[in-house]
Amino acid sequence: MIRSFDYGPVRYFRMARTYLGRALYWTGVYLVDGLLVDSGPPNLARAVARLCRELAVRRCVTTHHHEDHCGGHRLLGEQLGIPLLAHPSGLARLARPETNPQLYRRVVWGVATSAQAAALGDWLETPGFRFQVLHTPGHAADHIVLFEPERRWLFSGDLYLAPKLRYLRADEDIYALLDSLRRVLALEPQVLFCQHRGRVENAAAKLRSKLDFLTELGERIRALHHQGLDENEIARRVAGGDLLWRVWTGGHFSGRNFVRAFLRPHPPTA
Repeated sequence: MIRSFDYGPVRYFRMARTYLGRALYWTGVYLVDGLLVDSGPPNLARAVARLCRELAVRRCVTTHHHEDHCGGHRLLGEQLGIPLLAHPSGLARLARPETNPQLYRRVVWGVATSAQAAALGDWLETPGFRFQVLHTPGHAADHIVLFEPERRWLFSGDLYLAPKLRYLRADEDIYALLDSLRRVLALEPQVLFCQHRGRVENAAAKLRSKLDFLTELGERIRALHHQGLDENEIARRVAGGDLLWRVWTGGHFSGRNFVRAFLRPHPPTA
């Protein structure tokens, strides 16, 4: 299933695999001035490729290597000849095929194949726009966002997602994510284009809400740890009802991952 939304010069294609007519998990891609931001999940790669043929896509930029964002890369690059761009730290990961993804990922998005991409620089230009490329690790080590300074647009990948998160991936670096949120907030974006939620107004306020939520959550987790509570007890107090997600994802997504993430050693802030 793919649905199209027009936000002036920006088009959003929201997409998901369906079961009995219902979307399993929404994600999406953006098209702005011939630039495709991400290529969607592997199981919708052919549909995205058809869109790219119709809409004269000239380049595709990768916000990060997760399969719901780069699943169409190989098809776009090899069959359509569309140049693929990614942060330098993500090139090797994109070029390496996924070997054994968790079952939930295979069901919801499919398995990503390898793709060859070129390294992004600090700026990315289209005929009508100039985007600042910002490395924003945390959700993924190679995560980037695009910031258009004149209009104060932020193409945020998975940096935002929601002001309050119930679950965290097991491989996320929470302290890097907090730092990335602070750096992006300093730009004072006005409009946020989220891959999973579409256009979000009052971008800086929404990002600030997420930063405040995570900061307060971390303080609560560390306080409980200092009281002598173990990881399981802390998780019971702060994670809430995450059993379904823990079982479905094999623990890859859970509220308990917040506890582990915040209790990991981290370098001191400069």
